[in-house]
This record gives sequence, structure tokens and C-alpha cells, in this order.
Amino acid sequence: MKIQALVLSIGIASLVFGAMQSGKKPAAKTAPDKPDQAVTNINLRFAQAKPEDYIGDQACVECHSTKSHRFDESAHFAPMSNPKLPLAQRGCEGCHGPGKAHQENPEVEVISFTKLSPKDSAAACLRCHGQTMDKSHWAHTDHAKAKLSCTTCHQLHPDTELDLQGNGLKRGKTEDPRSLVRMAKQPAKQLLLKADEVTLCGQCHPSQIADFRQAYHHPVPEGQLTCSDCHALHPTKSSQVRQASFKSKCVTCHADKAGPFVYEHDPVAGFGGSGCDECHKAHGSQNPSMLTSRTRGLCAQCHSDKLATHHPGQTCWSAGCHVAPHGSNTHKAFLRP
Repeated sequence: MKIQALVLSIGIASLVFGAMQSGKKPAAKTAPDKPDQAVTNINLRFAQAKPEDYIGDQACVECHSTKSHRFDESAHFAPMSNPKLPLAQRGCEGCHGPGKAHQENPEVEVISFTKLSPKDSAAACLRCHGQTMDKSHWAHTDHAKAKLSCTTCHQLHPDTELDLQGNGLKRGKTEDPRSLVRMAKQPAKQLLLKADEVTLCGQCHPSQIADFRQAYHHPVPEGQLTCSDCHALHPTKSSQVRQASFKSKCVTCHADKAGPFVYEHDPVAGFGGSGCDECHKAHGSQNPSMLTSRTRGLCAQCHSDKLATHHPGQTCWSAGCHVAPHGSNTHKAFLRP
């Protein structure tokens, strides 16, 4: 009995000494979970929702009645008011998620596109717009790689035209007048764009905007073309523009250069090089016909062996010899018939 008492005393003393050395306090009770301040998984939010979690548009309008939040004035209103749609794709809650918890406690946030990451913001839009582009295709686009989202260019509500930094860009107005092309006419705004296409694209592509001010340019400032006439803004395949597709864009307007010719120039035929832009600048140039160079140096970039034996003057075609630089049906050297 004495031995057991001694062991017990030593054990108690060890526990007391250990507690004194550690100085640790008893663990506090875990604080209750705070309301979600951000949404990180869009699909999970909708998947976990129950029918009773949806409260309808009228409940939203009670608090969100300003013009910029008027869902009935949005282009989304007509397609998303279809009663045959599932609740997760209908009305305000089709984009912002079920609103019951937010109605009961305003600190519980609905899906806010201004707080979502670009990846989550795009995922929210692609829930309904899968016919435009699926998630795998979007992830491989240059826009996604640049960490942009659908709401970078598109607005969810009317009268919310914002620039990329949210600084209140209005159509035709900007703090830096050099960032835009002065358009002869402003195209009608479509597809819930925050501004016209040229203004939007110019926010990230200023060098192309500068090219439109060159002496020879595509008629974008004149309002005859816009960016989407040549560029696929929502590409359906995760690949770079190939030679054949590049040529197909150009010959839409320049059909006389398309061929087929009996004797085709390699860039036109797609046998090598980068295609039309091997000789032409796509947006604008100081040289006639938007050429990268107006001298015979342009041809010499590929035909360097001819520099020592040919003296055509300023250009190979102005001398009256190679008069068919795109292709010929009469001579393999594109000479005059």
C-alpha cells in the first residue's frame, strides 16, 4: 500500500509540475462559424440549395430597387423569367444564388461578382452559357490566362458601364484620350457589353489602338469594322489561330487574293511562314497596303539571294516585273504575262 501511495504521489506531482512548466491555459470554446463573406465554390452553392431556399425576385426588389439593380431592365430578364427553368437558373437567384439565408441575415452574402475571383466569376456565367464556351475551353484562352472574367467586358445589370479597374468608364469618355480610337459612329451596344467593342478591347490592347491611327489602317475608326469581325472573342477550341484560319479571315473581305492560283506565293498558299501578316500589318501601317515595309527589303526577307543580282528600284513590284505577288495563273515567278 505504501508503494502504491508513493507512485500516486509522484504521478500527481509530475502532472502539477508539467502544467506549471507549460503555462498553458485550458482551450477556449470554438467560436461559432461566422456568415460566409465570400463564395468560393459556385456549383456547390447551387447544388446544396433546396427549393425552399429560393425566395423569388420580388423579395430581392424590396431592398435592391435602384436602377443599376433593376432586373426587369436587364437583358437577362426575358430568358431567365421562363417558369419552366429550374430555380437555380431563374431570376436574380439564377446568378446570385438562393436568397433565403441572406434575407434572414444580411451578413450572409449572396454571390457577389465584384468579390469573386476571375475563375469563379467565369464558372458562374458558364453554368448557363455553356453553348458559348465550356470551362475547359475558357481555361485555355488568353483572356483566362490573363486572369480576366466574363464581367471584365460584360455587365449583369443596366447602367453599370465600368472600365477594367472599375473607374466608371462611360462610352466615348475616358481620362486618357489617347487610349481610344475616335469612332466615326458608335455601334449599338449589344450582349450586355460595358462599352463598344473597340473601347473595351483598347483597354488591354493599346498598341493595336495606336496602329489604327496609322496612315493606312483597317476601317475600324470609320465604323466599318469592329474587333469581332476578325477575332473570335469566344473561341470554341483551345488552340492558337492557325495559318488556314488566319487566311480565311482575311479573304472574307479580300476574296481576289484568295486564289487558288496555278502558281501560288508560299505565304498565301500556307506552305510556310505566318501567312498574310508575313507581309502585311493586321491593324495599321505607315506603308501603303498596310505592308510591313514599302521597299524591296520586304521581299529580301525571304529572297536574300536576289539582292546581289536584282536592282528593281524601290520595290520588286513597282518595276513592273513581279506584278502578282499573291499568285499568278501565267508565270511561276509572278511576272507580267
